Amino acid sequence: MLKHAKVAPSRDLPVYKFGGEMPRSINRVPALDKRNGNQKWKQACDLEIALMDDYDTFHDLGKGAATPKGYKKIRLHWVFEVKQDLRHRARLVAGGHLTDVPTESSYSGVVSLRSLRMCVFAAELNSLKIYATDISSAYLEAVTNEKLTITAGPEFNKLEGHT
Repeated sequence: MLKHAKVAPSRDLPVYKFGGEMPRSINRVPALDKRNGNQKWKQACDLEIALMDDYDTFHDLGKGAATPKGYKKIRLHWVFEVKQDLRHRARLVAGGHLTDVPTESSYSGVVSLRSLRMCVFAAELNSLKIYATDISSAYLEAVTNEKLTITAGPEFNKLEGHT
């Protein structure tokens, strides 16, 4: 009976944040922008592609080029977010599950709230100034040793189909 039970996958259900629907895939972007009467999701995607271009993230091998020897072909997917100030953000993310597990540490450290409070307290006791910042798209500066390729999708505009 369990094999025959049909449950709608949660990935097919719409997701809402701050009163607006967020795309679940790049294919949903044009419909949502049309319904909302704006281009916020398209602009967010275009900004992400432009940043990748500015940082020379990819090296174009040409349209339909074969995967070079020693390289592994992976897929990309989009992650969408609405920030608290209602900015629309789109991130193009590599399918890390398709790559080999790195031998070096893959731990990404996160500061605990307790540690942050202790630092603020110590700074206050010593009359130190506290500065905070967010480096947008800092991940584009990260260098990897992996040799990976992708096939550019329609979101890459004139580079669609390029390796």
